Amino acid sequence: MASDNSTTTASQIAEKIAESGIDSGDFRLSKTFGKLNQLGDAAISFEAFVDIVSEELLMVNRALNKQLIIPDWQDFCADIKSIFDQVENNKGGENADYIPILKMADSEKWGLAMCTVDGQRMALGDVDIYHSIQSVSKPLTYAYALAKEGVAFTHEFVGVEPSGRPFNALDLLPDKRPFNPCVNAGAIMTAGLVASSMPEDDAQTITGLIMELWSGLCGAIAPVRFSEETMLSERDTADNNYAIAYQLKAQKGLPRGVDLYKMMDVYLSCCSIEMTAKMLSVAAATLANGGVCPITGEQILSTEIVKKTLAIMQAAGMYDSAGVFTLEVGLPAKSGVAGAVMVVVPNLMGFATFSPRLDSYGNSVRGVEFCRELVDRYTFHIYDNLSGGRTGCKRDPRESQSNRKKRDLSDLQWGAHNGDLYANKVKELSVDCMISICIADGEIEDAEIQSITDAYAEIMGQPADHSLITRLESLGRGQGEQSQAANSTVFDQLVGQLETERLYLDDMGREIILESAFRVACSDGVIEESEQRQLRAIANALLISEGVLELEIAGFQRKVAALSPPS
Repeated sequence: MASDNSTTTASQIAEKIAESGIDSGDFRLSKTFGKLNQLGDAAISFEAFVDIVSEELLMVNRALNKQLIIPDWQDFCADIKSIFDQVENNKGGENADYIPILKMADSEKWGLAMCTVDGQRMALGDVDIYHSIQSVSKPLTYAYALAKEGVAFTHEFVGVEPSGRPFNALDLLPDKRPFNPCVNAGAIMTAGLVASSMPEDDAQTITGLIMELWSGLCGAIAPVRFSEETMLSERDTADNNYAIAYQLKAQKGLPRGVDLYKMMDVYLSCCSIEMTAKMLSVAAATLANGGVCPITGEQILSTEIVKKTLAIMQAAGMYDSAGVFTLEVGLPAKSGVAGAVMVVVPNLMGFATFSPRLDSYGNSVRGVEFCRELVDRYTFHIYDNLSGGRTGCKRDPRESQSNRKKRDLSDLQWGAHNGDLYANKVKELSVDCMISICIADGEIEDAEIQSITDAYAEIMGQPADHSLITRLESLGRGQGEQSQAANSTVFDQLVGQLETERLYLDDMGREIILESAFRVACSDGVIEESEQRQLRAIANALLISEGVLELEIAGFQRKVAALSPPS
């Protein structure tokens, strides 16, 4: 940040802070940015810099020294973009068609926004488009009821069990309560609970209070809106929902005898609230942060209420596909038929996607695919911590990847130097993989010998020993000039060995073995198709998630592109 004369500028300071993911409007840096804005382009000495940031020194230090929850923010964002671009190619599904505003929405829209519990934010694509939140409203209306009416009274009228039935089914629990707040029957009853507590207020006023809750959750980064058009269309097509309401009234009875039509207006109005993916991502981060909004510092909901809300989202948030979603993704989430998916990664971040095309369950096709691809690459699944050190080498963005790799390599080098059997096994398998990559075309050339010895030195922390050099030279003199079929047999034997050894290899060993092969494959500045196939085979043999390899390849391609001269 400092130049040769030990000065900097306000724009340089702001740029460095922005690289950490922190927005210039962050409440924790309001004084710092206020002072910077007054300085314009004037040079700032180190002493002046210290004076500028002194009142918010701790936060500035965290931002500038990669001490936020995701330290390698720029790398993380680049990885997320590669997933985002991949998912964009999915053209499956169809818009909801039961009301015109949903049917006519642009099905090509695709947006993703993220916010961490430290307030780091990113956005890609169509993240500023207002859309009705539909069923995304349901768990937060439930949270509002818990806060206002208490747990006991709320659960007298609404259950907490997964239904396994379509969201608009008329089925009830044996005691005549709705299964949970995320099916229509439960959301309607929850709306009745809230409405019954305010007998003097109309549905519009009550909806306004729930909109205030949403505004607090998203840090008021934009106005929460209401769509009268959606509300009227919802009402015109609500025959099944009115049937559910009458069934609730007849079988269970409505809370405090609330007027059925007022209850329905509150329910339909909550579905007609409009927000953007950016706003929903901050709301999700507030839930991930135990009810404290990361970008305002305000406690919006109590932690106890958030815990119950997330539990309901986990069990029933993705309609009657919630079980499959929990199995494959393992995160609390809620979808809406306008195309939104709001997802919470507890204690780390929240994110929201927007894409109108839905699957047969009513969930956004792209949104669900993004979630699957995300947990294929990162340790976000609720049960990833049961891995025993074998996650498939999925990444934990809470730790600097470069620091982790350096630590793992240092441990390997120290162990191998001192005769550790495990470290030497990893070393041997790494060398075999490097050689196998090089002889894919039937021979090993001088440049490839050099790439192996260079990779060996980088990974093992010492020059290649005499036996390895002799082995490589013998291959280069012609002993490696065998048919590709023969080389394939050798490679198949290596894959078989890796499949046997993987039972005894933890993530550190597996990743170093794949890293060794990867470095050789990309040493000439390009990863050939044959090399990619071999890398995938090695990853599969080691039970390394294919998504992790995709991140490595995408990262390598970004580096190559950055070094290429502009066209």
